[in-house]
Amino acid sequence: MGLSETRFRFDRKLTEYSKVQWLISSVLRGTGLFRPEVAAGAYLNVGCGPNIRQGFVNIDYNWKPGVDICCDIGAGLPVRAGGAGGIFTEHCLEHLSLDVARKFLTECHRVLAPGGMIRIIVPDFEMYGRAYVEALDGKSPTLPNEYFVNHMAINRPVALINELFYGPTHRFMYDFATLAEVLREAGFCEITKCSFGQGVDEKLLIDDKGHISESLYAEARKALAG
Repeated sequence: MGLSETRFRFDRKLTEYSKVQWLISSVLRGTGLFRPEVAAGAYLNVGCGPNIRQGFVNIDYNWKPGVDICCDIGAGLPVRAGGAGGIFTEHCLEHLSLDVARKFLTECHRVLAPGGMIRIIVPDFEMYGRAYVEALDGKSPTLPNEYFVNHMAINRPVALINELFYGPTHRFMYDFATLAEVLREAGFCEITKCSFGQGVDEKLLIDDKGHISESLYAEARKALAG
């Protein structure tokens, strides 16, 4: 962390400092203070990180300006049953263990209104696996993430696999079949593999362009009651 991020400056807001954000996060997660009441039909941006979206209730483990609810999503979502109109989560699920991810998706199903959609974007393990096998077969693989390729000491597909699991604190990786299975277990139906900017609910199409080359896009619906 550079000095510009830690040294106090009068022209910088106190809430922009990482240590202040860490302290606020700890208090908010531990106490549940200052959590807004989620309006009926609100759309959730879960695990938002720095990608704050206007018109959404932005939820993340770490607080920063723009985060509406700071909580541990693995322990539950502070939203009443059937209260959310839609859920968007991008490059978040892979940071949870499989057991915690199952609990989280069950929570998503609980809080969604009947007929509501969830849109999930995660790194696509199939892409990385195919690139690795192509390299073993002597082919020139199509590597899904140019950033990793250009910044790793070993420019080999196996290094991508290692980075996928160990570099960004990932806990479990998905292909579509696996993601569909855990969504089905959580109670979802109409589980569909889609692509960047493609989906049933236009309001959920807020995908980050920076993840196109490596991402798996999926949507699922909560069945209508009765």
